[in-house]
Amino acid sequence: MGPWLGLAILMAASSASPAPPAPSPPSPLRLEGLDRLYFVRVSAAERLTAPAGVSALLPPTIARSARLANPASPDDVSVRDVSLPVPGWPRPVVLRQVVLPGARIDELWLALYDGGRRSEVWRFQARPDLTDGKLLPNYRISDARPGDGGTLVLDLAGSMYRPQGGWWVHGRAVTLAVRGEALVVQHVRGAYGFIHDYDRGGDADPPALSVMAEREVEGRFERRELSPVSLAAIRACGGDVEDDQLEPGPTDLETVAACVTRDPRSKVTWRRLDEPSFAERGYKPPD
Repeated sequence: MGPWLGLAILMAASSASPAPPAPSPPSPLRLEGLDRLYFVRVSAAERLTAPAGVSALLPPTIARSARLANPASPDDVSVRDVSLPVPGWPRPVVLRQVVLPGARIDELWLALYDGGRRSEVWRFQARPDLTDGKLLPNYRISDARPGDGGTLVLDLAGSMYRPQGGWWVHGRAVTLAVRGEALVVQHVRGAYGFIHDYDRGGDADPPALSVMAEREVEGRFERRELSPVSLAAIRACGGDVEDDQLEPGPTDLETVAACVTRDPRSKVTWRRLDEPSFAERGYKPPD
């Protein structure tokens, strides 16, 4: 290689543009919109205002390999880590669920961990004085899964059993999407609902059992509700009621509810995707 060629290569290398710096990692992921479902934001990343027993279970950082023991009985505090498949997010995201059982109303705590670091905490209690007087269930996270169009779906399952035989069992599918550096609630679908009326005594007819199911149809939610429903109809669809409690049997409850409400006697109503459901603030009954 001649001296002039070597000099040309050296000058070209020295004049080449430097590689652009790597993009900065995003700030800690936030969780927005759970207040629509009557959750209360307890804290951001820095400080946690919670009972000592809860604070110990929601530390500032968690190890990805942490193993959590199952509660020995329904009266024990339960802790569960749920991995969230957040679309396009560069760090692993975990939602830690802590349930403090009560005499009838439980306390649900949800802490969001981004890359193992706590970013914020939410709490829920199905107390009518906190839910605009609505009778809601005790929620649990049953699943977190990818949704359509780059979304994430958080499945909530809940139940409430009260004196005199009144009970209700519900499932909510909460769709979330990444907006900037936040995971934001988009809409809530009532996946299933089973409601058993109170036994008021003296009535000629037994307490009514009603079933509802909701699905998305062409950009709207179709809600189907049937009442009264016989135990035979529930059993025929794969569910069962034993000892005055609903049991899923061999089929999941969403499938059971969809099966029952295919009955042509079901009442059908519609709502927009952005219209609040009964479980949300701002709900308005259909006309």
